[in-house]
Amino acid sequence: MAFQNSLLYRAVRRRGCLVLKCLLVLTIVAYVGLSCLDYALYAGNKPGAAPPPCSETDEYRAILMDLAYKTHLILDNLGVEHWLMYGSLWGPLRGIHEPLPWDFDVDYGINGSSGIFQKMTWEEFKAKLSEAGVRVFDKLKSTGSLTLRPKSSGANVDIYLYYDRGGYMMRSGYEPWLLCIHYLLYHRFPSRLVQKPLPKVKFGHFNVSVPREGIEIMKYLYRFNWWKVVKPVGCE
Repeated sequence: MAFQNSLLYRAVRRRGCLVLKCLLVLTIVAYVGLSCLDYALYAGNKPGAAPPPCSETDEYRAILMDLAYKTHLILDNLGVEHWLMYGSLWGPLRGIHEPLPWDFDVDYGINGSSGIFQKMTWEEFKAKLSEAGVRVFDKLKSTGSLTLRPKSSGANVDIYLYYDRGGYMMRSGYEPWLLCIHYLLYHRFPSRLVQKPLPKVKFGHFNVSVPREGIEIMKYLYRFNWWKVVKPVGCE
């Protein structure tokens, strides 16, 4: 009887170990697969979020560009070098001196390795932004970013903080560590692309810096479709 119980115990244990191994493999496969997706809202891969409209209203775009200009002036006055990032670059790269019709925000990148934050604390930086009469949402600890919104509108400007890590600009926060594959694929680019001085382009009614070498940065931020025009789902 003891012999049979021992055999049964070993069989159950082996099956349990096999199940755990299968679950571990499935978890790793799911993690890698999900990390490889582009979660830009217009790409339709964001769970529970509807893609943006095919074009924003003139009123919304006017509010958005006013906020982008105010943010640009504040950063300039503080001596914080900044440049257009992510989807906000597509308009100028395609000869449109404003965001694409379906773009609902403006993205700026700033260099945390430049030394500016050795002279000014992060709290002081946020306070200066708040003085412009906007709401400031601090996501530094999670995604290394700030979101600015007018008090009367849902338009927003995102500021992303980058650090030079061995010749590559990378975001700060715990999310880039937890989702390291995703951030390596879509949020990392060579630091040479944002070395001073940066070229400038017309964006709305003002001029703003952009990364060097034209479309080169998009090969790192949108590495699987940088050569395509990706519109929101349903706008083809």
